[in-house]
Amino acid sequence: MNKFLWVSASPSLKYFHRRLLNNLSKVVELEFWEYYQTLDESSSIEGAVNLLDEHLSTSDRPVHLIGHGIGGVIALGYSRLYPAKVASLTLLSVAVQPGINWHSYYYTQLQSLPFSRDCILKSVASNLFPYTCPSHVHDLVDRLGQDLVESPSNHSLFRLDILIEGGVEMPLMICASQDDPVISSPALYGWNSYFKSVDTIWCSATGGHFFHHFHAELVGYQIQQFWRKSEPGLVLHQLASAEFN
Repeated sequence: MNKFLWVSASPSLKYFHRRLLNNLSKVVELEFWEYYQTLDESSSIEGAVNLLDEHLSTSDRPVHLIGHGIGGVIALGYSRLYPAKVASLTLLSVAVQPGINWHSYYYTQLQSLPFSRDCILKSVASNLFPYTCPSHVHDLVDRLGQDLVESPSNHSLFRLDILIEGGVEMPLMICASQDDPVISSPALYGWNSYFKSVDTIWCSATGGHFFHHFHAELVGYQIQQFWRKSEPGLVLHQLASAEFN
């Protein structure tokens, strides 16, 4: 059986992937790869893709890649460079123009509104996590502020990065939420222009940009169905899963 790997690029936000990771790890041996940089290192999507390739260089089987946001963009970049090494690709909250992410959403708000960084981050936090208790907003602001520094995104107040649109050779699943403020309907359904017959889009009605945190079991079920479709004969077993923290 092929490998299953979650690609992460946001150490401060990985808590919001935990429920889905634990759900999927009940049926497959799901591995976790995380991009991490120090403040003194340069950062880029291309560099992260190269590090992911180093990690997978010893694997003798194609891998099912899955990632959210910028982690998904890294998985997408890897899949385009090394299609023979990827069995399927599942992207959560990734627009057809991969440069659209919560960072670009934040910087657009910062450019257009006459408020401080902290005020903008509070507003962004409430929009990204629509069901969050107000008492948790401060923690979200801290996490999002860290992610602006830690993630390999090239966006800034002065320039929003544009990445290449397009599809991939392997089966592709796009997961998103209809109430995500970051990814509009055109940015989501633009993927249809690059779809093959095996590719699919699945949308949650609610949940915002981190919909998989709120609907982990439903999202997990949809991803498992996609894996079965993309790898005929795949048997998903009930495993004693490792706990992702």
